[in-house]
Amino acid sequence: MKTIKYDISNEKVKILLSTDKCLKYLIKYIQCTELQLEPDGFRCIIKYIIGQQISDKARETIWNKFKSKFAPINPNYILKVKNNDIKAIGLSERKVETIKRIALEIVNGNIDFNNYSYCTNEQIVEDLTKIKGIGRWTAEMYLIFSLGREDILSKSDGTIRRTIKWMYDLSELPTSKNIKIYFEKWKGYETIVSTFLWKSIELDLVKNEFSKITI
Repeated sequence: MKTIKYDISNEKVKILLSTDKCLKYLIKYIQCTELQLEPDGFRCIIKYIIGQQISDKARETIWNKFKSKFAPINPNYILKVKNNDIKAIGLSERKVETIKRIALEIVNGNIDFNNYSYCTNEQIVEDLTKIKGIGRWTAEMYLIFSLGREDILSKSDGTIRRTIKWMYDLSELPTSKNIKIYFEKWKGYETIVSTFLWKSIELDLVKNEFSKITI
C-alpha cells in the first residue's frame, strides 16, 4: 500500500489555503490527511463495489472479511468461489454478480487495469461503467484510491455533500450541480479537498457548528 500525505507544508495544500476561507479553517484545524492507495485495480474496485450505498465503517468490516476469506484476490480465483459463500459475509446478490462480472471481463481480456495509467479520467470512467453494477461513483473511487488521481470530484458522494452543507451552513444538502460549482475554485485539486472533507466526517466534526473549528 502506498500512502500520500497532505499537510499544511504541502505546496498544493498551501495553494488551497488561499482559495476559500472556510476551507482554510478546515485544513488548519485538521492539519493532515492522507490517501492510502491500493495499486491492485481488481482489489480496489471490489472494495468500492462492496462500499456502494453503505457506510465507510460497514465497507471496511465487509472488505476485511473478504480479504481474509477469499485470498488470493485475483480474477481466476474469485470466479471459482461460490456466490453464496461471498454473500455470506454480508454482500447482496447484485454486488456478488458485479464482482464476478468484472473478474470475467479481466479474464477475457476486456479490462486491463495496467493500461489505465495511460488513459484519461473520462476514458476510464466510460470503460468501467460499461460493466453492469459499476456506476460513476465506483469508477471515481478507483481513480482516487488506486491511481491516485488528484483531480477527481465525486459530485454524488454523500460525505462530500454533507460536509459542504455543514461548512457553508446550507439549509439542505447541495445537489450534484451545486457541488460542482463549489469545487470550481479547486479545479485540479478536487481529490485533495475531498480528503479533508472525508476526514471531517471521520473525526465527527460535523456534529458541531462549523464556526467552532475556526482559528
